[in-house]
Amino acid sequence: MQFGTTAALAAATVAVALTAVYVFYARRYSYWRKRGVPHLKPVPILGNMNLFMSGFKVLLERLEQFRDEGVCGLFMFSSPALAVWDPEMVKQVLCKDFSSFHDRGMPYDEADPLKWRNLRTRMSPTFTSGKMKRMLPLMREAADDLRDALAEGAARSEGSEVDMLLFLHRFSTDVIGSCAFGMRCNCLREENNKFLAMSRNLLRQTFGQLLRVMLNSFSPRLAALLPMRFLFPEEHQFFLTLMRDTVEFREKNKVQRHDFVDLMMQLRDAGLDHSDPDNHVELTTNMMAAQAFIFFVAGLDNVSNTLGYCLNRLSIDQALQDRVRAEVDDVLRRHGGDLSYEALKEMDLVNRTILEGLRLWNPIGVLFRRCNATTKVGDLVVEEGTAVFVPAVMLHMDPDLFPEPARFDPDRHTAEAQAGRHPYSFMPFGEGPRVCIASRFALMELRLALAVLLRDFAFSPGPKFERDIELDTKHPLPTPKNGIRLRVTARDRKQPREDELS
Repeated sequence: MQFGTTAALAAATVAVALTAVYVFYARRYSYWRKRGVPHLKPVPILGNMNLFMSGFKVLLERLEQFRDEGVCGLFMFSSPALAVWDPEMVKQVLCKDFSSFHDRGMPYDEADPLKWRNLRTRMSPTFTSGKMKRMLPLMREAADDLRDALAEGAARSEGSEVDMLLFLHRFSTDVIGSCAFGMRCNCLREENNKFLAMSRNLLRQTFGQLLRVMLNSFSPRLAALLPMRFLFPEEHQFFLTLMRDTVEFREKNKVQRHDFVDLMMQLRDAGLDHSDPDNHVELTTNMMAAQAFIFFVAGLDNVSNTLGYCLNRLSIDQALQDRVRAEVDDVLRRHGGDLSYEALKEMDLVNRTILEGLRLWNPIGVLFRRCNATTKVGDLVVEEGTAVFVPAVMLHMDPDLFPEPARFDPDRHTAEAQAGRHPYSFMPFGEGPRVCIASRFALMELRLALAVLLRDFAFSPGPKFERDIELDTKHPLPTPKNGIRLRVTARDRKQPREDELS
């Protein structure tokens, strides 16, 4: 009898608990329905987190059904979140009402926006045109290595395909390693390279980074439990030690290299704003390493993937490839073969080709923000604490903004074409006060690499060529599953390169 009573009590307790859980989630998951906002159907406990975990492509496919709405409600576990791609609403979130949406994923001391603003204000001059000119020779060293390594790879392939991503990833690692950490990495020259191994580890662990960004969007305290040193312990220590050793060596030997390390050391010595002690940020060596680390992670995969996609499209359209190459040859002829900062700026079609690659192969994917003050966006009231996502690719693939959006067409980015579109329809590096401060650096690197590649090589499809690049569904950002396989042919050039003239 006692056993039966105990069992009944246990069953009743379980029933009450399950009912309580059901009522809790039923109420939470009715949030967007009660507000009349179109939304994705959540699954118990996870909400719509399963879509983020399934990969970038799956999430976009689900959002596509709401394209004409411009917004879509989601749930991060039990917390409401909002995806926004209506251009005017995007403008509000990223710029007009920035004070209500200044929090995002992983900047330093995100909990204190005044300290963040102080740091960002001082870091922004790092990427002025004058500073970029001084960094260009470092990039050109890596571009020369890319040219030599690809020439050897193409010769070994004997007319078959090579995976361009392998070369482009090493190139981007060399550039960022040289400019951000002040060392010649030689990833294109050395197979067993420590720096290259660290970069590969970071690419394999991108999901952990994305998870922290998403957690910070709706629960900063929970995200704080996943610091960078926890997600990337070996890599964190490697880059911290590297920065300390580099700074110590330069101070001891009075070395200047005109790179990111030099500029941060100058900022450190000048001191950040002391006029407001409560919001003063001291640029310590640890913090310098953190900034360089973020710079490294942000640019590593994005540059190689964008270049790979551009080459893939140019291989399909040989006439366009010839046009872009002709511009490179013409500009270099006028500049005596010198790939200078001024020469790169004159390569308008090269630049537009890269912008079109960024439109179709957007490296950002989704911009993360968190509402820190209840604000009306359009006709919708967004409550404090709500995670807000801006899927930039939904704008980039909008047929009303970009007719025949899947077609690769650099002429979409002429001054006239840009003037006829909403200013927030194209966001390769984000927009507003949080726009990527290294966008000039990235564009210069992309222009230089594409110019060098088209100057010295011709690209065409081979047997394993993918016209529609298959994405790696296990990767949270758009990443080719099978690389970028192209047939590479060295050009028989009549005009000598600049390094051949010296």
